[in-house]
Amino acid sequence: MKQIKLTTQLNLIFTIVTLLTSLLFIFALNRVFEEFRHDQNIEQLNNYFNEVRHNLEDHFTSEHNGYVIYDLVNGVILSEYNLGVLDGHYTATQVINRLHHWPGMSKEEVFDGQTYHFRIDRRPNELLIIVFTGETYLQTVGSSFTALTRISFIALVLLGNLIILMWSRITVERVKRLRGEVAILSSNDYKVPIEIDGSDEITELAQTIERMRQEIESSEKIKQEMLQNISHDFKTPIAVIQSYAEAIADGVSDIKEAQVIVKQTDILNQKVKQLLELSKLEYLKDPSEFVNVKVKDLIINIVDSQKYRTNIKFELDLDESTYFGVKENFYSAFANIVDNALRYAKTTIIIKLKQKKLTFYNDGEPISDKFLDQMFKPYEKGQNGQFGLGMSIVQRTVAHFNLQLRVENINQGVMFTIEPL
Repeated sequence: MKQIKLTTQLNLIFTIVTLLTSLLFIFALNRVFEEFRHDQNIEQLNNYFNEVRHNLEDHFTSEHNGYVIYDLVNGVILSEYNLGVLDGHYTATQVINRLHHWPGMSKEEVFDGQTYHFRIDRRPNELLIIVFTGETYLQTVGSSFTALTRISFIALVLLGNLIILMWSRITVERVKRLRGEVAILSSNDYKVPIEIDGSDEITELAQTIERMRQEIESSEKIKQEMLQNISHDFKTPIAVIQSYAEAIADGVSDIKEAQVIVKQTDILNQKVKQLLELSKLEYLKDPSEFVNVKVKDLIINIVDSQKYRTNIKFELDLDESTYFGVKENFYSAFANIVDNALRYAKTTIIIKLKQKKLTFYNDGEPISDKFLDQMFKPYEKGQNGQFGLGMSIVQRTVAHFNLQLRVENINQGVMFTIEPL
């Protein structure tokens, strides 16, 4: 079935809600108004009754009321008016007979579901005045109310739908415009900004999509730069391997120079491992695979594998803190930081772990301020060489496990700090 347009959906919803609300409102209002009309009917009858009994010489006409005047001395009906409001249930004589001996000044009687009200004025040895009314007043007022209610209800639905229609058209056009801009994002390489006027949820959505566009644009730029750098990075060792292999095959070079090929192969192997580590981070999505990793054990293993290969002195001060994540990824991240520290340290590397705050300090030259914020970008070159993928792997790993990483110049050296967000 064809999807209903948003404008039509809004109009249907508004109409249904308005109908249900109006029906409930009219039902409740009818109940209140019924009591109000009853009170009004009694009030107008009382007013008419007072006019008649105080001005017997005048003939007061009324569409909704009537009267009978009876001579108590002579026993005759002197005057009667508008008995039609009693709907043929009473004659003037019947009115006198039913109410002549009634002890009160008012009475209500019901015939065929219709209620009739009577007011009685007795003047001993003179006159009996009876004024009465039926439900014609209620019907007249009720008809006016019903007509007014219908007109108001129809006007409410029409006006509401018109307002909803105008508003929904504007809203839908803004949504269509946003959809159009999103649809062409890939075709313009995410370079054209998304701009939607206003301050509502659609604008917030547009702003969110714009931030996403900026992130995608930045990511695409980084990927492009990475591809270029990776191509260049792989090109050199491959060229060396090819040239030495050809030289050995042609007998130009000694077979002992195959060690150069082995060394370049190790370099390529290391770069491939780094790329795989960077790629695996994208697939570590399931927290059920995470465990509490004892950081102290990882640091000791890394240091033990390095301390006999360098003259740099290691100083360790580690507590029993743990990080929640994947052991292999943490090992790789910490090893990359240690490798970086070994590259620049002069004499000492100090590693501390206190209450989940892990720091790596080396006494190498301070990092230039212009490189501090860029050193975690893949293949970003520092002032004394290149950081390659190592620092990017570190930054992405700790972020993936809800940790933060920062680097700063401190005490004639450089310190890396990892701690929970």
